[in-house]
Parts: sequence; C-alpha cells; structure tokens
Amino acid sequence: KKTMDLTKSQNPDSMVLGSAKIELSTQGIEIDKIKKTWDFKDLEDLGLARGIKISFSSSKIDVKADNGTVPLKGQIDNKAKVEFVLLERYVPLLGKIMKGIVTVKVVPGTKKKETEVFTAEKDKFYEFKYANYDGSKPENIVIKQGTKTLTSNTDYIVEKNSADIWGYKFPAAGTLDVSKPVTIEYEVTRIKAYSLCKGSGGVVEPIALKLTNNRKSQDGRIIASTFAFPYGFYDGEDSITFKSKNDSDNVAEVPVSFEFSPHPDLVLDNEMESESLYKETPEN
Repeated sequence: KKTMDLTKSQNPDSMVLGSAKIELSTQGIEIDKIKKTWDFKDLEDLGLARGIKISFSSSKIDVKADNGTVPLKGQIDNKAKVEFVLLERYVPLLGKIMKGIVTVKVVPGTKKKETEVFTAEKDKFYEFKYANYDGSKPENIVIKQGTKTLTSNTDYIVEKNSADIWGYKFPAAGTLDVSKPVTIEYEVTRIKAYSLCKGSGGVVEPIALKLTNNRKSQDGRIIASTFAFPYGFYDGEDSITFKSKNDSDNVAEVPVSFEFSPHPDLVLDNEMESESLYKETPEN
C-alpha cells in the first residue's frame, strides 16, 4: 500500500546536511562601524571533530536583594553554547583554546646542524626548512654553490618575511647561478616537546568561533552556511577519553565546549545589537 505524501519540502536547499569546519580566533573581531557589521581576525582550523552541537538558551534577568527579588520586565539574558569532541590533542592549540587558565611551555632539544640542497631563483624568499624553538634567527649560516661560498648581504640576504619567519633570498645583483644547486647550512635548536601547564586560578580569555557547513544545492552548486559567534569563553573541563586498542575506532576523544554571550561592543550600537550573540549566513 502506497503512503500518500501530505506535503513536500518547501525549501529543500535549507536542509542542513553533513558536518562543519570549526575555526577559532583568539584575536577578537573587527567591527566596521560605518558598514555596521563585523568579521573575524586570524581564524585557525581546529581540525577533526565530531558531535558538533549548537544550542541556545534564554533566562529572565532578576535583581536579587537580601529581602526580596525584583524581576526586570522584558529583560532577557541570551546565551549560546557550542560543544564538540576534538580528535586531535595538539597542545599548542589547547593552549589557545584555554588561554588564561593554562600555559604552554616549549621544551627545546639540542642544537643541530641542518643542511638544505636545492636549485634557487633570484629575488624569491625562501623560509628555512627548520626553525629555532623560540623563533630566533638560525646561527652559523653558510650558503655554498659548488666549492664557492656565497657572500652574505651581497649574494644572499637573511631576513624575516611579513609573517615574522626567518628566511633568505638571492638578489638579482648577486653571483648566484640559477642553473646550479645551492647548499644551505645552519644551526638551530628545534622543538623537542610541548608541556601543557595548569595555571593557579588564571582568567580565561575571550574567543570567537566560526562554523562552516558546505553542501550541494538542488542544482549542483555548493552552498556554504556559516554560524558565527563573536564573543565567548572556554566552558569545559580538560579531559581525554582513551579507548581500547580492540575498539575499531580507538582514537582518543577530547571534549570541548564554549559559552557565548552578546559581544559587549556590539550591544552598545542599536543597529549591530541584533548580531551581537551570533549571526547565521546561508549562501544560496
């Protein structure tokens, strides 16, 4: 017996299918007071996760005194919560998520001589393949081409790029032969390990979060929906769940949760207050 459909999908492209990419910013948000909007700064991908959940709550604001309670009529406290389980426990990233309540210490290794060999171009910036644990300039840099040692500041220049990373380039006026390989030798102390250290009652710092869901529309286009939260704090316990090696999916799980409130700078502007807690943007 065939079941009769009582209705049909009114907006099939609005069905949210699949998971989401999670990106974090510890740098706050950029507010455009002229265009009356805001955007993120320096988003960082949090990597693999599952069980991503967004929930909203609201409660009446009451002013409590020792001898009574005064409900503020119409005043509502709105909040949002984002929860998920990370499948990658990367200590520097956890340090950013929980910045203020934990610290990350870098454990340096021993100083080693590194060597790179390749064919270079002129006027092109090359990053050192290996870096010092503290970001300082590599030491005892020697660049050779065959038996010839190139001259610093004439044949090559060692400098930082716009991302503050050390590297080098070969000026057009230098003697570099682009048809022959160069050998770069230098000494660095690489990172040996990271230590996640618990603070003694620090204050967690605010973060912003962006979730992006990509899916196909009815006509084959890719629709990207974003869920943007401008002002929140880490709101979970640092825990890790280990699994038996006999479990077919035995990757350890790291639960993470954040609580978001209206951004204090956005609620001061009547036109921007509506997106002070979050904004959802489906692109059709």
